[in-house]
Amino acid sequence: MTINQKIIKALKPLGIPVTSDFFGGGNSEYITFNYVKDGAELFADDQPIEDISSMQIHYFLPSTKDYLEAKRKIRRVILEEGGTYPDVTVLMEPDNKTRHIVFECEFENDYDMEE
Repeated sequence: MTINQKIIKALKPLGIPVTSDFFGGGNSEYITFNYVKDGAELFADDQPIEDISSMQIHYFLPSTKDYLEAKRKIRRVILEEGGTYPDVTVLMEPDNKTRHIVFECEFENDYDMEE
């Protein structure tokens, strides 16, 4: 299962639209995600044996909506799907009255590095 598939699978039960890289659906509440860094982290015999991806998961919602419970659930499902426990940054976008919550975490790629 790819990292994109893992993230979508983890977040889909929350009932919030989820997509990678960009969301243009016009919803006031949605989640999107992107790769920050992707590469080998562990080597043996000068060959990569573990591939780790640093991810950012972005949750956008109206600034008037309570977000604390959703933040807790998103952290939990990321961890349950195999990601590291996310660091969270909460930002406000006052021009469009939107709250932007960024979850930063890592996932290990499941593919075999020797193929």
